[in-house]
Amino acid sequence: MSKTFLLRVTIFFVLVFLGLSGCNLPRATAQPPDSIFTQAAQTVQAQLTLDSLLTPEPMTPDPSVFETPTPDLPTATLSPTVVPSATPLCDLARFVTDVTIPDGMEMLPGQTFIKTWRLRNMGTCTWTGAYQLIFDQGEIMSGPVSQPFAGDVPPGREVDISVALKSPENPGTYRGYWRIRNAAGVLMPILNGYQGISFFVEIRVVPPTSTPTATFTSTETATPGATPIP
Repeated sequence: MSKTFLLRVTIFFVLVFLGLSGCNLPRATAQPPDSIFTQAAQTVQAQLTLDSLLTPEPMTPDPSVFETPTPDLPTATLSPTVVPSATPLCDLARFVTDVTIPDGMEMLPGQTFIKTWRLRNMGTCTWTGAYQLIFDQGEIMSGPVSQPFAGDVPPGREVDISVALKSPENPGTYRGYWRIRNAAGVLMPILNGYQGISFFVEIRVVPPTSTPTATFTSTETATPGATPIP
């Protein structure tokens, strides 16, 4: 129940009580006509004042309450598509094939042999005598720690790189990894090589009582060093 309704009911009962009380009071003397109009005007003014107090003032809505805030959106900036350009490397090689001694070839203990790999110069720089074949890891098989190239290898040309090795004395399977180092001492990546960085020789040493498999032969003449192919 609202406060306005209770207030109206209270005023109604007060007016009724005053009316009933007026009936029991002695009649007043006759009033001049002007005073009657004055009282009527005052009664109307009082009623208007009472209505203005009981009637709540209309609320003016705050427009900011109904406004939907607009978030600050970042401005989209379109950037051109970046297409990476393939920059050729100065020093880059590709392993082509084993010219001699295929992987897993049987050897007698202490047997000497020439291992030859064929590589292609895939870079933009010429391989010179300052470039070297170096031993990386595994079994060195009595080979050199490093060996210089025997001649120049221009870009796009193939070269047979050979090294003189010797099988270990004890039977077993052995593998040695080799790499190429340029004139600045930087190791060269090897496409199609082992883990993209090296190439290897692998042999299996058998006891002297065993008969080794046939020796791998090639139409190429394998000599130690780097021999460019015309």
